[in-house]
Amino acid sequence: MKLLHAFGVFALSLVFVAPVSAVEIETRSLDELYAAALEEGGEFILRAGGDKPDQVDYYLDMFKARFPELTVTHSVDVSLNHAPRFDNAMAAGGEENVPDVIQFQTLHDFRYYVEHDLLEAYRPANWDKVFPDHRDPHGRWTGLYGVTFTNYVNLDMIDPEKAPRDARDYLDPALRGKVILTYPHDDDAVLYQFWNLKEAYGWGYLEELIATEPVWVRGTAMPYVAINNGWYAASFTTFWAFEPFPGMNTQFQFPEHDYFLTWYQTAAIPKQAKNKAAAKLYLNWMLSEEFQGKWLQFPVRMDVEAPGGKGSVLNHNTSPGDFHRWMLNRELVERFRLQMVQLIGPAHGPTPVDIDYSVKP
Repeated sequence: MKLLHAFGVFALSLVFVAPVSAVEIETRSLDELYAAALEEGGEFILRAGGDKPDQVDYYLDMFKARFPELTVTHSVDVSLNHAPRFDNAMAAGGEENVPDVIQFQTLHDFRYYVEHDLLEAYRPANWDKVFPDHRDPHGRWTGLYGVTFTNYVNLDMIDPEKAPRDARDYLDPALRGKVILTYPHDDDAVLYQFWNLKEAYGWGYLEELIATEPVWVRGTAMPYVAINNGWYAASFTTFWAFEPFPGMNTQFQFPEHDYFLTWYQTAAIPKQAKNKAAAKLYLNWMLSEEFQGKWLQFPVRMDVEAPGGKGSVLNHNTSPGDFHRWMLNRELVERFRLQMVQLIGPAHGPTPVDIDYSVKP
């Protein structure tokens, strides 16, 4: 509760940055919102953070099927690229190149957008069921779904009893040549993982891990692709569904003792968005039980449990609020990023969305 309270202080502080009048929680049904979106013009533009072009297809295909007359345009790219594109669009003025919803991992950007009054104040239905520390108190942004990075293993390549769970397990000489990791200085979420490894085990642990010569790649998608294909056996810098997919002998598993990463992918409607009715429909559907009950990892709603019997995020050794606070400390983040560059070397390869995922790294 201490962590949640500390993050709550941040959220409340936004009241003094850009006060807005009270906004009521949405009462229209999804069908009524759909009708409004079609009357508006029937178009919706989403900019989604991610590192593989098809990474949002799982839920965006459901959204398109649920609202088939809506024309949906989207692009996926790492949030470190999407955010400055949005900044440039806003700087240019007007509505040109401004999406209807921005959905980023770079949580610190939302504080900047609130301070500069760039976001629409809106509370979708079920907004009050979202964990309080992961929604702006005035509705200018909200978490949509949880993303957890931790151990993912191919059980055809490694004995389940010997699969790595905690940090020191990855130092096992038997894993040499079988581990694939994302460059931490190329992704803030992975950088946070390495920060916590340093905090828990010291700088010496990072040196020992690097000495095992893992394969380093850009983006967090290639590790799960590589493990699914049987190219490598294990990673902790990637994500997958909490429940195993049928026909796949892989497993996503929490540490036995160590802390692990979870954050809530966050979204907002820009004030200059052209299709605000469609944007509102999207946020309402994402917070509905239709979606939250089908999400593959931790839901953002307090009243929906995670799949695979995982229950609530509050019952695990993870803290989305701590990741959010860490992301706000940009001086610390950028200093540690440069330390990782010096320790591992610069990131090599194309930007993650341009990687050929059919080729073994």
